[in-house]
Amino acid sequence: MALEENNWIPAAVFGGSLVLLGAGMMYGHARAWQQQRADESLEDADRQHLRNRYLRRMQTSAVVAFTGCLIGIGDAFIWQLGPAVATFYWLFVIMLVFWIALLALGDLTSIRTHSQTAMTQLEATRTELESELAKHRHRSNGKPTQRITNDLPDSPKQNQPNTLQEPR
Repeated sequence: MALEENNWIPAAVFGGSLVLLGAGMMYGHARAWQQQRADESLEDADRQHLRNRYLRRMQTSAVVAFTGCLIGIGDAFIWQLGPAVATFYWLFVIMLVFWIALLALGDLTSIRTHSQTAMTQLEATRTELESELAKHRHRSNGKPTQRITNDLPDSPKQNQPNTLQEPR
């Protein structure tokens, strides 16, 4: 099939769009990683998770851009090499699309696992703090201690007018 007979423009536009999308995502991931890497408040485990996420997403974005190149170039020129070559070429492109889907699912699974671990840690901290609060309440018979009462702005002792009269 001659190039004139093949309407390659839609595939070139779609492929070019994928290249731009992949490049834009790579740029965004690189900027986000620079900010996260400079954040000193992150723990080592969180920093490692963010680094792995950055690498996964960069790989996914690069494969999206590469697939865009293959679609744009392939539709214009691969048909000239014969149907057998075109068949293997497009099967390779389809395998890359499945690889992108697998990378996306892996990223989703990793984020979900990390989030569940973080929620478990927060729940453990909450339970520990609630336990300490219950112990403190039990020691004070459920009433605030004198020091805490005076510190509270809505304390009844501070908000009540002085109704006691001195004896005459």
